[in-house]
Amino acid sequence: MYLRNWLNAALFLIAFFLLTSFSAGDITPSTNPSVSDSPRGVQLTNKYSDLPGLKPLDSMVNRVMRNLRLEGATVALVKDERLVYAKGFGYADKEGKVKVEPYHRFRIGSVSKLITAIAVLKLVDTGKITLDDYVFGEKGLLKGKPYDKVSNRNVYQIKVKHLLNHTGGWSLITYGDPMFIPQKIHKMDKVSYPIEFDDVIRFVLTRHLPYRPGTRFDYSNFGYVLLGRVIEEVTGDDYEDWVIDNILEPNGIENMAIAGNFEKDKLKNEVKYYDYSVDNQQLSFTGSGKMVYKPYGADDVTMLGPAGGWVANSVDLMRVLVMVDGYSKRYKDILSSDLIKKMVSGVGGINQPLGWRSVRGEHWWRTGTLSGTSALLTRDEKGYSWVIVSNTTPRRGSFPGTSRWAIREGIKMVKSWPSHNLFEVSE
Repeated sequence: MYLRNWLNAALFLIAFFLLTSFSAGDITPSTNPSVSDSPRGVQLTNKYSDLPGLKPLDSMVNRVMRNLRLEGATVALVKDERLVYAKGFGYADKEGKVKVEPYHRFRIGSVSKLITAIAVLKLVDTGKITLDDYVFGEKGLLKGKPYDKVSNRNVYQIKVKHLLNHTGGWSLITYGDPMFIPQKIHKMDKVSYPIEFDDVIRFVLTRHLPYRPGTRFDYSNFGYVLLGRVIEEVTGDDYEDWVIDNILEPNGIENMAIAGNFEKDKLKNEVKYYDYSVDNQQLSFTGSGKMVYKPYGADDVTMLGPAGGWVANSVDLMRVLVMVDGYSKRYKDILSSDLIKKMVSGVGGINQPLGWRSVRGEHWWRTGTLSGTSALLTRDEKGYSWVIVSNTTPRRGSFPGTSRWAIREGIKMVKSWPSHNLFEVSE
């Protein structure tokens, strides 16, 4: 009898544990905290997401790894603003046999533009600037050198919102992307190496502006690096420092920084990058005249900072997303609802989103690509948000298309989600 009673009690405890550990429902807190209210201190590793119910996601990400022949990748997924999955796949360093964990940091390419857009809109929210402020000229935010040599007076009509939605009036057709042509700038403007951003500004402003600002979308890395200058001018602080101190760290994001250019400049827990494209050798941006392996020295990633230079882990990217996802179920958005709407719907006649690459209904996403970097950050439908970043330029296939399909299929196959919130335990 005592044995039967003991067995019954044990079975009850086991059933209770299983029911409380995996639940498809929400756990709604009594308050609506910010991300920074979550206690942290534990370094997340793969074991926290190594759960039987999440194996479909593992399987589909491994399928992406095989199909695209990726060396390493990091994935994190949020359901109803709870971080329920964070895992690494493959190698952070193939030669060193270091496997990817959730704490590993990756260059995120143009996902950086979302960070910069959030920072600019925070300044709008606090009344420091407006979306209709002019960028150049006597009425503009940027005055004096190197902004004083303008070949087309339409430059004085460029507003902050035009930089945010890629309608500044520039085109890549004539000279290419000014952030990636140091040899051309050196030759055409007779400037010495290394090419600085001031040199790029002079190169752009002293040439023809093909379109009237606000009338045509033309993707511009230059415009977003210029937004970094706007932030510095308005705040009186360094772009990276201001974003860390006022946007990231107050919301528990402590592992993001601007990347270095060379392998020797790798940050703590930063992965190694691999480019298997046919043109993975290129002239060094330093002007040495030497051909270099493209991920390390072909492009000035540090100068690209506000447009494509941030390094982050997948967990911190999910923290960024829940700051501006429009839900505020667990974590308050750091921007007003009006600005969240403008991020998604756009402003002016073009109505391109601000910071996001594209928006379709409830599905918002931001891609990022550099040599050795492939990234896709998604605010998806039905309360799901996720990110996947790889340290590899694939040999073949579409990283965004393959990844989006695979993770959505994995989500469909998960029958029950864990009730934990890994935001509350991660450092």
